[in-house]
Amino acid sequence: MGTKFVRVRKDGRGNITHLLTNDGRVVSIDEARTMAQNGEVDSLSDVHADGTWEIRDAAGSTEYAEGNNLDQLPEF
Repeated sequence: MGTKFVRVRKDGRGNITHLLTNDGRVVSIDEARTMAQNGEVDSLSDVHADGTWEIRDAAGSTEYAEGNNLDQLPEF
């Protein structure tokens, strides 16, 4: 089982700057993005500061889904 993001920290413009993981780690949005791209995050293949995310079907696949609800996670 991979990491899950459970809370967010935002800047004054509403962009996500940090995420809290299910194991208590605080990671920057850049670290979270790298983790997602490396397959370390459950289901997500990319995350963005505006709260959007992507899920790739399989490695190397051009099929993907996207959403925009990370910014709706509780803040910390």
